Amino acid sequence: MDELAAAERADRLDPALGTFLHRFPPGAAAGDGPLRGTLIGVKDVIAVAGAPTTAQSAVHDPGWWAGRDAPVVARLRAAGAVVAGKTTLAEHALSRPDPDIAGPVPRNPWDPHRWTGGSSCGSANGIPAGFFDAGIGTDSNGSIRIPAALCGVTGLKPTQGLLPAAGILPLARSVETAGPLARTARECARLLAVMADRPAELDRPPLAGLSGVRIGVPRDLVAFAAVDPVTSAAFEAALEELRTAGADVADIPLDEGLPLVAAQLVTMLAEAFEVHGARLRDRWTDYGRPFRWNVALGGVLTTEHYLRAQRVRSWGAAGLRARFAEFDLIATPAWPSPAPRYDDPAGLRAVSWLPSIWSAVGFPAMALPMGADPDGLPLSLSLAAAPGRDFDLAACADVYQRATGWHEREPKPEPVTDPAPVAAPEGPTDGADPDQRAWLATTFGDLGVPVSGDDLDQIAVTWSKVHFLTSILPDPPVDVPPFGAADSQPV
Repeated sequence: MDELAAAERADRLDPALGTFLHRFPPGAAAGDGPLRGTLIGVKDVIAVAGAPTTAQSAVHDPGWWAGRDAPVVARLRAAGAVVAGKTTLAEHALSRPDPDIAGPVPRNPWDPHRWTGGSSCGSANGIPAGFFDAGIGTDSNGSIRIPAALCGVTGLKPTQGLLPAAGILPLARSVETAGPLARTARECARLLAVMADRPAELDRPPLAGLSGVRIGVPRDLVAFAAVDPVTSAAFEAALEELRTAGADVADIPLDEGLPLVAAQLVTMLAEAFEVHGARLRDRWTDYGRPFRWNVALGGVLTTEHYLRAQRVRSWGAAGLRARFAEFDLIATPAWPSPAPRYDDPAGLRAVSWLPSIWSAVGFPAMALPMGADPDGLPLSLSLAAAPGRDFDLAACADVYQRATGWHEREPKPEPVTDPAPVAAPEGPTDGADPDQRAWLATTFGDLGVPVSGDDLDQIAVTWSKVHFLTSILPDPPVDVPPFGAADSQPV
């Protein structure tokens, strides 16, 4: 991509699209290497020399990793990539939009009245906007794959542990990883090869087809996700394309799905509270509302909840490894619907746990364009593979993309003078249980977290859903250990 042309485009359109928190001037020298001249946007939880890491939050340490690149960024630069800037995100890489958060509002280049998905917002929307070739994001519960899906690009969550975590602000350490976003699966694979220091993968030849590739479709899980009719039709068309390319596509059970969703949520919230709990006590109102409402729940979860969730993750990983002994890939929609409008509070609050399963077990998963709704908004396919099969996964996705061309569509964003306002994050509270509200008030008091008033009402509503998920955590056999690094290692 021409760096000056990209900068001029960002000058014109970034005020409307809210991609960048910090831009570097064009003209930086690019090193020699396989990515020479590749422009990248880096999510602002990842350290980049020359700019602070703010997590788009008032609560951050401006001196953290100052003057240094995170290893994943350093490897990209050494391969010739050029950092265009640091990109917008949901606060500290969690939760939905909040109109009171300082900084640009990331908007969807296919329709600036709509959300990008999160949390790697700017790392996704800057690619179809033409601001850079590729984005680097982080993913702890779909935060690469969801914005890739809603913005019509390709996003890859790698196998847990494949990439170094140093220089990346943590949210939930055991489930998060950095990863690439780009227009194509092949570009994602090249970026990942550099970030993971796997140079042999840079020259992997493309597959001619998918003959012999076995793809499982967990129909019950897709039905539970309440996929809308347009997305469902696009998903069936994508499966037919995979069959045409030579794949054997068959329905499979996925009994581990919902328990892993519950285990993922418990893990993420508990670990996020461990990271942010002390600052929540001291700086409650400096955090945005959706972030503090969600993370505070991690302090309410018990040690028993967390430890059982880790055993469920281990049990679920073993079950999925068994599935991948019979199948090479598992396919679902990446997200159940197109991007919601910013002024649609119900749409912004909508949750899908389709991405959560692969975060819970640390297996690689990819979102890639599979169609468009009648308004031209992107729809996305998810493909997941066994741990360590990241490059095989990308090679199969590349076959699909060469056959379909959905990834080649380009939006035509223009500045807008009256963008849809971001809806307030508060939801209805009439479903809150008064006894649970009183119990939560006492619990937060014991924790020293200053929750009261409307904050407490909102948390009480969300807690009822979290409490339900904790109630469905199964009790694995006594010989199942807690989840550990070995559970996401290559088969």
